[in-house]
Amino acid sequence: MQRRTLLAAAGTGLAAALTGCIASAGDGADDSDDGNSTTESTPDPTPTPEPVDAVSVATGERLTTVVGDGPASDDGALKPHHVRLENPTDEPWTARIDVSRPLGAGHRETYELDTDATVNVALRIPADYELTVTDITSDAVSTESVGPEDFDCNRSWTAFSPGDGGVSVSGASTRMACGPHVLAADDAVTVALGDGSLPTDATKPHGLAVTNPTDSAEVVEFAYETPAGAVAFGGAYRLEPGARVGASLTEAREVTLRVARRNESGEETTETVTIEESQFDCNASNTTVSLTDDGGFEVRTLSTLMFCGDADAKNESSASLGS
Repeated sequence: MQRRTLLAAAGTGLAAALTGCIASAGDGADDSDDGNSTTESTPDPTPTPEPVDAVSVATGERLTTVVGDGPASDDGALKPHHVRLENPTDEPWTARIDVSRPLGAGHRETYELDTDATVNVALRIPADYELTVTDITSDAVSTESVGPEDFDCNRSWTAFSPGDGGVSVSGASTRMACGPHVLAADDAVTVALGDGSLPTDATKPHGLAVTNPTDSAEVVEFAYETPAGAVAFGGAYRLEPGARVGASLTEAREVTLRVARRNESGEETTETVTIEESQFDCNASNTTVSLTDDGGFEVRTLSTLMFCGDADAKNESSASLGS
C-alpha cells in the first residue's frame, strides 16, 4: 500500500516575520507632525506554496511500478530498461519523476524517499522515452532519453539521486553479447499503443503487424513511428516460420510502420505503411506486412465493411473478415 504525505514545498513555513523599529526625524519629544516624520510600511507577506502530495518510501524499501504491457520482462530474453530514484543520503529526498512515451500512458508521480529508499519504474516496451526528474526542494531538473536500442538481453538502468544542489544521473548495463530477439514458430507478440482515447465507444482499434508466413526464419528490423519520428515500439526480431509481432493501435492518430530485412549479401529491402486517423471507425480492421519468399514484403489490409454512419465509402480493396 502506498503511503502519501502532504509536504510543504521549498520555503513553506519558513517565511520570516519582518519586524523592526521605525525611526523618526525628531528627538521623540514631540508627537506632532513636523513634516519630517517617516511613514511605517507593512511588508508584503511571503506567499505560502501549495503543499506537495507525495508517496512515502520508507528506509530500505523498494517500490516498483511498470510502464507498458510487454514484451520485455526481467525473466525473459528481452529485458526491460529500469528507471530508478535512489536516495543514498542521510536526509529525506522529495522528487517528481515524469516518464513519457510517444503513444500510451507513461508515469508521473512525486515521491518522498527516506535514506536508502528506491523507486523503480520498469519500461517494458522498447520505445523512445523522455525521463524528467525534479528536485522539489531546489527545483533542479534533470532530463535523460531512452531509446529502443537500450532494450536487449542485458539488464540496464538509469538512476537519479540527490546531488550537490541538483539531481545526479548515472546509468549502467550488463555486457552480454545480444542478437535479435527470437520469436518462436507460430508465436505472437502484440502490444497496445495508445491511450485508449478512441472517438466513440463504437470505434475499434486498428491492428498493425509484421508476420513471417515463409518456411525459413528471417530477421526483421521495425519501428512504429509518430509523425514527429518518435518510435513508439521498435527493435530487431528473428521471426521463425509463422511468427508474428505487432501492435493494437488504441488511439486514433497517424502511425507509420517501417520494416527492413536483409538478404545474404547484406542488401536491405524496406517497406513503409502509414495508418491514417480516418481509418479508425466502427469496423474491425488490421494491416499485415508479410515477408515473402523472394526477399520482399506483401501488405494487406482486412476490414469488416459495416456502414458506420459516414458517407465516405470504405476502400474497395479491403477484404471482408466475415467472408
